Amino acid sequence: MLRLFVVALAICFGRALEELEVDDECGTTRCSLTALQLRSRKLQDELYQDLEVSANRSESKVTFIFTFGAVATSKEPLEDLSQPSRSFTGLRCYTETIDNSLFPRHTDAGSDLNLLMHPKVATLALHLGKDSEFYPGEGRPDLPRHGTEAIRLPDVDLHDMKHYFIRLQNLHLDGEDASHLPLFASAHKFANLAWGAYEKQKHWQTNRIVRMEDLILQHLKGWRLVAQEQQDTLQAVDNLWLVQSEQTMNCMLVFEGTHSAQEFEVNLRPNMETYCGFEKVHGGYADKLFWLMKYNMPKLRPKLGKCKNVACTGHSLGGSLCEVFAACANSGRKGNLHFDLQDWTTTDTELMPIVRQKPLSRDNH
Repeated sequence: MLRLFVVALAICFGRALEELEVDDECGTTRCSLTALQLRSRKLQDELYQDLEVSANRSESKVTFIFTFGAVATSKEPLEDLSQPSRSFTGLRCYTETIDNSLFPRHTDAGSDLNLLMHPKVATLALHLGKDSEFYPGEGRPDLPRHGTEAIRLPDVDLHDMKHYFIRLQNLHLDGEDASHLPLFASAHKFANLAWGAYEKQKHWQTNRIVRMEDLILQHLKGWRLVAQEQQDTLQAVDNLWLVQSEQTMNCMLVFEGTHSAQEFEVNLRPNMETYCGFEKVHGGYADKLFWLMKYNMPKLRPKLGKCKNVACTGHSLGGSLCEVFAACANSGRKGNLHFDLQDWTTTDTELMPIVRQKPLSRDNH
């Protein structure tokens, strides 16, 4: 059984089997599994480095996804068709509170909102004061809604981004501090963009109002805001942001989450649609992404072409949009209406000028 687990990890990461073999000094299954988990985590860290320091373009249009409390997106897990493993590179995070093994777990209500599946991407269940649970490779698209390890109760408060910052800052795996590992440290850093996507926030410790450009200046040294597009959908004014690294010229596309009572209806639509060739995608997210791409990509397309690599991030609805966007971008389905609507052509890499954040929209006055 253990051998099969080793083979599965090797296939998942596309590495030689011997790189994932069990240490000779491991005499127990628990020790062996711990070694494998640590090694697979190391492989994820190596993959992450491409976004931060690589000078090479990725074959994938969207190289990484980092999502926080994203709502499930499709009947079957979305896949990265540009990768042999069919798994996205990056991390999907959701928060949980475990009071006692005999009691139900309290789980971010957003990530547990519907009966659909999440995409195939490494998954991190963030706990506070206890070891978090990390699933590398294709992760756990079934969690939290379909997990059988424990009974789970949705908790609206755990959807607040403050719980993601606190847990990522104090992340422990296998009894050890893991917050400094590149994959998780980057999730902590890019969480600031997912949070800032809402234009302004009140910090839970200082009570100070912070805007997206403040968060970039304070927490993403060497990154700059190069685009902000707004679209009034009557339900809300939706923001799309593009942030670029001054060192690598890689870019992060940031999707805004739900920020009005009227827009929350998007999350509750029961219809399923075929989007970008993927069947049974959440109809609300398919529709929202279609209109965002139709009216904003003509303005974003020239700037995306100047990025060395493109990743995306978002919280809640924003995370779900990022996941569907990435699946479509990496599908390579030229000629498909949805693919062509959001596709861009890579040109000469260029460090783009800084833009100032726009005045607050009507949702945030």
